[in-house]
Amino acid sequence: MSPHATARLRIAVLLFIAILIESALGSDMRVGGVAPDLMILLTICAGLTGGAEAGAWVGFWAGLMADLFLTSTPLGLSALTYCLIGAGVGALRTAVIPERRLVVPLAAFVGTAAAVLLFVALGDMLGQTQLLDAGRSWLIRVAVIEACWSAVLSLPVAWVYGRAARGSVGAEQLGMIGSGVVRGERLPLR
Repeated sequence: MSPHATARLRIAVLLFIAILIESALGSDMRVGGVAPDLMILLTICAGLTGGAEAGAWVGFWAGLMADLFLTSTPLGLSALTYCLIGAGVGALRTAVIPERRLVVPLAAFVGTAAAVLLFVALGDMLGQTQLLDAGRSWLIRVAVIEACWSAVLSLPVAWVYGRAARGSVGAEQLGMIGSGVVRGERLPLR
């Protein structure tokens, strides 16, 4: 099996494990009624590690898996949202984001907040008005708490994703594995 296929298989297994953890333990890890979203965090890590294409692909599959566990929104809403966020983070990574250790938590915070807002905005455009029933202050609170969850969990999740993505095409093209942003070894202090 080629290294690229092996990396894809490891990433698929990682997504499956993440959705199992999120669905089994998510309700026990709530802060202010908000549980961490490991799927968007893995999407952001994919964008940072492999660029826009990897972020979009991982985002699509992560979102589709998340959609299978959501019953109140249309199938594909999370897939579209995560795909756009992953591609956006990946595009920013290749264009402007510098290689620093603190980039991962910052990208996780901003990307997750953007994902929550984009999910609700797209859902509202598709007629899912129940997403805004609790009000805009609720939406801001959820976006901030979810973003804080992602920032806190970002370094360990990025390390795990970096290990899984070793040998993938996007990571090799960007030279990200082993460069300091998302790598499968110890992150250097800068």
